[in-house]
Amino acid sequence: MDTALSKVSSDCVYDLSAFDPANVNPQTIQLNRSIYSKSQEDAKWWEVGAEVYRDMREKGQAAFPAFKYVEGATNIDIPSREDGRTVLCRVVKPSTPSTQQRGIFLHVHGGGWVLGTAKGQDHLLSHIAENTGLTVLSVEYRLAPEHKYPAALHDCEDVADWLVTNSEATSAGATLCALVLLHLKERNKAAEIKGVALSYGCFDLSILPSLKLAPSTSPILTLEDAERFYSAYIEDMPLEVRKTRAVSPAYADLSGLCPALFLVGTEDALVDDSVLMHFRWLRAGNPAVLRFVPGAPHGFTLFDAAAVEVAKSGWQITIDFIRSLL
Repeated sequence: MDTALSKVSSDCVYDLSAFDPANVNPQTIQLNRSIYSKSQEDAKWWEVGAEVYRDMREKGQAAFPAFKYVEGATNIDIPSREDGRTVLCRVVKPSTPSTQQRGIFLHVHGGGWVLGTAKGQDHLLSHIAENTGLTVLSVEYRLAPEHKYPAALHDCEDVADWLVTNSEATSAGATLCALVLLHLKERNKAAEIKGVALSYGCFDLSILPSLKLAPSTSPILTLEDAERFYSAYIEDMPLEVRKTRAVSPAYADLSGLCPALFLVGTEDALVDDSVLMHFRWLRAGNPAVLRFVPGAPHGFTLFDAAAVEVAKSGWQITIDFIRSLL
């Protein structure tokens, strides 16, 4: 049909096929239903306490599967900015290391600054190490509400500072990772980073429409969940402060940064954050790729790719991006 708009081309074109329900794997639909059903029975971390809930999550008593640990993974301590305190990091190496160090993949786990642990994604980190030849290092940063902002950020910055001084690095993560990259840029160290993989991040803590309007049936992350996480991490920080580079990387000068992958599921309440940050990254003159995974919920790469197709898709996209930089 000939319409007025058919005669006008857009300068910004998205492939929105991932948002078509017909393109969602039936297994993914069932996964989302299962997650929501379990979340209705699941205790809330703000009700039972963060420490208790972390233990439940490690044992698989929450929406995510129990942790699977990789034999051969080790822990190291990296100096922090505070005298007498170190930051523990989880190290996963390829089972057959090459004679030449290919680089470091710095991993910053998710969990709303409240949950998650460096050892909680051994299966994914091992997959990355085996398929890229990189040594993977995951930061065990301090968590809220026990440790408020900027404790987690400082831990990640300290590890990144140490890495770029002591080895080559490829960085990955999301909100904290983006802020760490800006920290390195301000210290003229960003050139040491070859690329950054930002999976389902929250880049504007003032809350964007996809989160504000997310239905209460959203798998994994709802508006209430996000607000609880924000409250634990930044407490009652005023909105005008949330809209600053200090906590929301979307408001930073992003020029002069490395190539980035923005990976997000179409059922993620934070999808707008990745869309916004991808455009801001490109607008600043940096290479960037935005990939939508059909039907994927928030945190979908935490599932075992051997059993969950949507996790397998996310893992492969990440591996392909990393390989493109080596």
